[in-house]
Amino acid sequence: MSGWEKNFVEFALAKPEGKTVKVYKDRFSYVTLSIGESVTNAIWAGNELNVYLANGKVRRYKDKFSYRTI
Repeated sequence: MSGWEKNFVEFALAKPEGKTVKVYKDRFSYVTLSIGESVTNAIWAGNELNVYLANGKVRRYKDKFSYRTI
């Protein structure tokens, strides 16, 4: 897979819940990212999802499977 599907990016809703983030592609459908650490926020930056961790680090997800720490 190369990047997020268009529906996820256009709907632009990511909801942190403890150590996971629900990334919505419409009002009813979402995928859950298992982060493994406490999440404080998740914000779209263009076609990538920035996930802010409680330890101060930020993970940038280019798709639902891969990320880099920025």
